[in-house]
Amino acid sequence: MSELIPPPLSEAEVRSEISSLTAGERTKLIKIASSYAWKGSISFEEPDDLVQEAICRIIDGTRKWPRDLEKLRFLAGVIKSIAGDRKRTLRQALERTVPLNEEREVGEARRGLMDYEGTEARAIQAKLDVKRIMTHFDDDPIAQKMLMGMADGARGEDLQQASGLSPTEYESKRKKIRRRIEKLET
Repeated sequence: MSELIPPPLSEAEVRSEISSLTAGERTKLIKIASSYAWKGSISFEEPDDLVQEAICRIIDGTRKWPRDLEKLRFLAGVIKSIAGDRKRTLRQALERTVPLNEEREVGEARRGLMDYEGTEARAIQAKLDVKRIMTHFDDDPIAQKMLMGMADGARGEDLQQASGLSPTEYESKRKKIRRRIEKLET
């Protein structure tokens, strides 16, 4: 006779687990989210946004928490899933919006990447993605500057200072960039 799979954690149990996160565990989650937010190519996600989205999906029941899965492992899996979904959606949106001749150039450049491995290939790939995305921000030089900073690996306060914006203006501009990219997805 096969064993029955135990039910996922209840909402109360989930809330208890989330509230019991220590400062060290929160730091680990931010590091994990940072890794997935920028792995392979640019995704325009702030790590804390990925952590927050994961927590929201778990609390609202969109993502069920299996009883036998350890807290950090489960949260890391949800973060990875969200980051991967957003990158896939962004790439699909960009592929639909890139003019054919530019798409051919990008395709040829990507085929050339198959000869390379590691960080050099990821850096080239990120620059190709940024080039495609930048065409949708011709009307906003500050957003372009921020996108280039993101492509170069700048984040958070460094990116805010490089853009010359106040913290509030920076957050507003970052959200505007994300919304415009999300519109490309539809």
